Formats: sequence, C-alpha cells, structure tokens
Amino acid sequence: MAALAGAGVGAAVGGLTGALVGMGIPEYEAKRYEGKIKAGSILISVHSENGDEVKRAKEIFERAGAHDISYTEEESVPKKEERRV
Repeated sequence: MAALAGAGVGAAVGGLTGALVGMGIPEYEAKRYEGKIKAGSILISVHSENGDEVKRAKEIFERAGAHDISYTEEESVPKKEERRV
C-alpha cells in the first residue's frame, strides 16, 4: 500500500520519473530508467525480505541476460509490538 501511495505522490510530480522518485528511487536513476523505457526497455521491480533474496533475484536476472541490475534499500518499518494478555 505504501508503494502505491508513494507512486501516486510521485506521479503528481511528473510522469514515470515522478512515480519512481515517489517509490524511493533517486531522481537521476529514475530519469535514466524513464529514458530507457521510452527507448523500448523493460523495468522490473522485485521486493525482497532480506539480503539472501536480493542475491537470489540478482542471480536469476543475470542468468536471464538482464542489464543494469541494481537495488535500493527501503527504510525499515517498525514492527508492531505484540501484546500478551
């Protein structure tokens, strides 16, 4: 849900670049991605829970011949404390 809200806020800033910035991608990268997409490339985003999943996704993309593989970390969201009764 937060990603969708971020995309909505970013979209108000302007097009795909704004949507990507709203999702936490630095503006210079977002502009580069937008240019590549307009040229016919495909942008794939993967959410992972930990570093092992990031490594696995990267390996899968490399084997498939993907180019320009990068990752960014999200700010962690504090977990709710469990209340015992």
